[in-house]
Amino acid sequence: MNKRTETMLSQAEIDALPTILDVVEQISKMENDMLLRNGATIFPGDAFQDEGRYAFVSETWNRNVVRLMPVSPTPYTYYRGQSSFYEQCQPSLFRRNAEGKMPSEVDIAYNRIKICEFELLLATHPVFCELSHNISVNPVALAQHYGLTTEYLDITNSKWVAAFFASTRYDYDTDTYHPVDRDYGEGYGVMYISKPYEKGGAKDEFFAKNVVIGYQYFERPTKQSSFGYKMLSGENFNESPYFERVFFRHDLVASQIVFDMSYKQKRFIPKDSLSRLARQIAESNEVTRRALERCIQMCYWDKDMTYLEEVCKSKGLVIRDDNRAVAQFGREELEADWKAWSEFGRADLQMRILPPIAVTELKVDE
Repeated sequence: MNKRTETMLSQAEIDALPTILDVVEQISKMENDMLLRNGATIFPGDAFQDEGRYAFVSETWNRNVVRLMPVSPTPYTYYRGQSSFYEQCQPSLFRRNAEGKMPSEVDIAYNRIKICEFELLLATHPVFCELSHNISVNPVALAQHYGLTTEYLDITNSKWVAAFFASTRYDYDTDTYHPVDRDYGEGYGVMYISKPYEKGGAKDEFFAKNVVIGYQYFERPTKQSSFGYKMLSGENFNESPYFERVFFRHDLVASQIVFDMSYKQKRFIPKDSLSRLARQIAESNEVTRRALERCIQMCYWDKDMTYLEEVCKSKGLVIRDDNRAVAQFGREELEADWKAWSEFGRADLQMRILPPIAVTELKVDE
């Protein structure tokens, strides 16, 4: 757990803060103002709408990498909600442990092995594989949304998704979220809101760090309008030049309203099959040899297999040399998913994808 801020807000300062619903209302006003200002000139028609629709986008540095981005009323505006504020806001891979110690190289390698095991699991799902032929996948950023330890922070272009995480607490044992009241933590949380484009928000450097996860068949990242913000060791999200912070006071009534609007978490945290298997991978004391080979290929190409074998030994991991899967989808589960995808899932997705916006080339006098 990261260290809490040493300069806490006073009780009077907390009392003067807005609630999470006040923050969402202000964001809604900002969205309306932006749509009135730019909607007719930059984004014609219904090019950007509420959740449930997707647009093809390509990476800034590689136009061949194409993803399905969830659209929103205000494109290029992103949010992150936290029910507590930390002076050092870092992704789970680089956070201090309960004793306040920084993760070692062995800790980092251990978690990367787990991510590779997760990636191998994804490759066994037929619908995911079909989609991967047409859209690019970042399995590490996807793993972040299923509780594995990565170098990504979750961000979203949905204010309600961010508000949900900003006003709830997570119980790992039951895998459930609960609305928080004034007694939670220090009594306040934080919403991160990306700066407008003209003020240094959506720049090329930002998109180099911001990975579109978007539609990947599995429900959780899809429902969360998900993106992953990649960070380096020692980097602090609070110092990001692309985001501003808005503090709010916890209020049980406001938290309960947000929680109820999420259908008591089911809207944003659906219990799909991948969430169960990802936890199984995270908690297992075994790992396959194939995961180690994948990890060498992706992360440690300058080392040999003995390095990861020593990592496993020091962390108490047993290596399965027969490559018997640590976690796997059931046959009936895969058959049912493929049947549903073939009968209506594929067509439903195609209906949700927005047509490309035509760009007209104008002749300009020299």
